[in-house]
Amino acid sequence: MKPFITTFLSLRRRPAPVRYAGAALLVCLAFGVRIALDDVLDGYPVVHFFPALVLGTLWFGVGPGLVAVVLSTTLALPFFAPADDGIPWTQQLATLPDRLAALPPKGWAGPALFVVISLVVVSIIAALHDALDTLAAGEQQQAMLLREIYHRIRNDLQSVSSLLMVAESRAGAKEAGELAKAGERVRVLGLVYSSLQRLQREPFVPARAFLGQLVENLAAAHVAGRPITFTVEVEDLKLPQRAAVTLGLAANELLTNALKYAFPAGRPGTVAVRLGTEGQRWVLRVEDDGVGLPPPAANGESPATTAGPAEDSGTNGNHHPRPARTGLGHLLLEQLARQCGGQLGQVSDGGVKAWMAVPATPEITAL
Repeated sequence: MKPFITTFLSLRRRPAPVRYAGAALLVCLAFGVRIALDDVLDGYPVVHFFPALVLGTLWFGVGPGLVAVVLSTTLALPFFAPADDGIPWTQQLATLPDRLAALPPKGWAGPALFVVISLVVVSIIAALHDALDTLAAGEQQQAMLLREIYHRIRNDLQSVSSLLMVAESRAGAKEAGELAKAGERVRVLGLVYSSLQRLQREPFVPARAFLGQLVENLAAAHVAGRPITFTVEVEDLKLPQRAAVTLGLAANELLTNALKYAFPAGRPGTVAVRLGTEGQRWVLRVEDDGVGLPPPAANGESPATTAGPAEDSGTNGNHHPRPARTGLGHLLLEQLARQCGGQLGQVSDGGVKAWMAVPATPEITAL
């Protein structure tokens, strides 16, 4: 629909001589078709002019459309008062005024009806033009407002991130770690809104570029000289904005956990990030080949877990439930999964394989 509208709007912005000439050319082409198909269209004096009228008004505007009506009516008059067969065109044109004068009043009903119908068509298309102009103006205003909103949100997020960095530099070791993680979450939101600002009116975020940029930012912040490599495999998905926020925050938490716990003492390793469609779900997977999860608690109690069944994880091996934690990151992951009706889990099999699955629908309600 948008290319259709854009084409008409762009043609109507051409210089006036070009538009009027274009409408006249369409009418002349229709007249040529009528002459070429005289035997086929005998008895239909004006039907061939209507496509030219409609296209001329649509493409070039109301003024050229009215000119097309006048020109079409003029060129159609010989067909309302036809001459005898075999008479040359020059003689037919010379006798046209006499033939028109000889028409009875009833004979003028056809030309009059053609003019009325043509003017109605032009009026309808004029209303369509007004609607298109209103739509275009509304879209421009919406784009401007969205740019302003995204700009303000990004500025606010940058301010929050700066305040967290200042607080981190003044806090103790434990508090500084939590503040650093909070800053990472704010930067993830900033990345989402940067993508939205680039897309302007588009309601979807390209998953491949979005997660690739997220991994690149985390690697630059946390890897710095460590022998850790990343692999990113993301389907060419278009995520709704809310789903992008949900999966972006989840990827940030899972990647941060992997970088923090999987490779102690300079241990080399690989972290794989995958996002794809599985059935009716988008599934985010963050997998590492690090030290894995610790065994269950020695007191026999079952630590809390949000892991789903083995078949959901897509892996085989020893299942270690996530140790009970009250950290903000773990609570955030649980809340994200709960709000969007998704699932969250992890298994340990030569490393940790964590995943989050959310419904593959635009109606994500998280955040």
